[in-house]
Amino acid sequence: MTRTARARAALAALAGLLAVPAAPASAGGAAQPAFTTLQAPGGAATAGQRVIALTFDDGPGPYTPQVLSVLEQYQVPATFFEIGENVAEYPQYTRLVAAAGYPVEDHTWTHPDLDTVPATQFGYQIDQTQNEIRSLVGATPACVRPPYDDWDATVLGQLSGRGLTAMSYSIDPRDWSRPGVGAIVSAVVGAAFPGAVVDMHDGGGDRSETVAALPEIITELRAEGYTFVSICGYQTQPAPETAAAYGFGQAPTPGAPVTAAVAYSGAVQDPAAPGYWLVGADGGVFAYGAAGYDGSLPSLGVTPAWPVVGMAATPDGGGYWLAAADGGVFAFGDAGYYGSMGGRPLDSPMVGMAATPDGRGYWLVAADGGVFAFGDAGYYGSMGGRPLDSPMVGMAATADGGGYWLVAADGGVFTFGDAPYLGSLGGETDHVGVVAMAADPATGGYWLLARDGGVFSFGAPFFGSRGGTTTADRFFAISASPSGAGYLLAAGDHPAT
Repeated sequence: MTRTARARAALAALAGLLAVPAAPASAGGAAQPAFTTLQAPGGAATAGQRVIALTFDDGPGPYTPQVLSVLEQYQVPATFFEIGENVAEYPQYTRLVAAAGYPVEDHTWTHPDLDTVPATQFGYQIDQTQNEIRSLVGATPACVRPPYDDWDATVLGQLSGRGLTAMSYSIDPRDWSRPGVGAIVSAVVGAAFPGAVVDMHDGGGDRSETVAALPEIITELRAEGYTFVSICGYQTQPAPETAAAYGFGQAPTPGAPVTAAVAYSGAVQDPAAPGYWLVGADGGVFAYGAAGYDGSLPSLGVTPAWPVVGMAATPDGGGYWLAAADGGVFAFGDAGYYGSMGGRPLDSPMVGMAATPDGRGYWLVAADGGVFAFGDAGYYGSMGGRPLDSPMVGMAATADGGGYWLVAADGGVFTFGDAPYLGSLGGETDHVGVVAMAADPATGGYWLLARDGGVFSFGAPFFGSRGGTTTADRFFAISASPSGAGYLLAAGDHPAT
């Protein structure tokens, strides 16, 4: 009996027990695989809507922070099904996932074939995983994903008796087999249908192809009108986030934390005064210290079609630019508008920007490493069209504007123009994912910022970091002091409600 036939037989046998609704039929009349978002707890909330759920199995592991960084960059809900023994090995990654508001669900303790496990072993495989996750994140999983998608009436009965929902999937791109980034993207986008549950992996091996495929999957599905949802824990909207700043060296004194309904995405020090700005994904700008407030998108009544992902200031501190993921650029104060990619077709969403030293131009960088130059910004090359192990997360320009660096989520650094290569974290797995970079105007070096607040210096002095602290903050930006004698780190967390 095939896996699908066995699944249908099990569902028929337990119809009275679980009352799992039938899956939608495809255009050709054949039934879709058995599980959709409507069969997860809370699924009725999106009935009839064009939604899709991304899920990740076999973590946590070294690639979990990179997956998480991409999801947070594009504000995409998702659900993680984690293996208990991996949770025990990488508890910091499970905490990262939960702190960001993503449901952490049960994928058994050792990833066995559940329909071959004796009933006496379910307590070990399921209950131990439940307890391990609950002890770390304070919430008990509502769903279990049986490994290998193998389950029968006995398995479903064991889970139902524990008050748990079996959560399979409806799209399997087989990303675990490393078929290539393009194959993963095509398998997900080509099979998408409203209510689909996509099964991908953040653990269990090299998941660089999955990480690299995510930005394109998100972009193409959004272009087709899909909205992303979580399942099981079911959080469809980001929780309110409180942003805080941390200064090191000669950075300005941090101001009071501020809470907004959306995630924060950027922070920039004022080049001419002791102050800084924070920007949210909705284009809201918050000014601190002597930094002037020159406006924001909410103050203009503008709601960006895509989230704001970057910010840069003019050299005199009299204005700033905001960049959105669709390539749109918004200028405030004395910042000149020199063009954008808004309204143009993109291969990949934008993830950041940098300004030229004279303030008469700027660059945008996309997740696939494509670089777009405007005004007097010179184009020195890009990674667009080249294979990447991990998507780009930011860029920084050299002090003379004659080059720039790009940084990927795995800490890989790519140099163009007169930007020197001074080292990177590419290939290392003992960090929790890089989210941003900043250039040192004094030494010509640079700093990389990890999601947990760790700072890594290359050709630049180290002034301290937040790495290794017990905070659940999501760090998202690093900004260098004008003299290079310090830097500011910005982080957000989700307050208890």
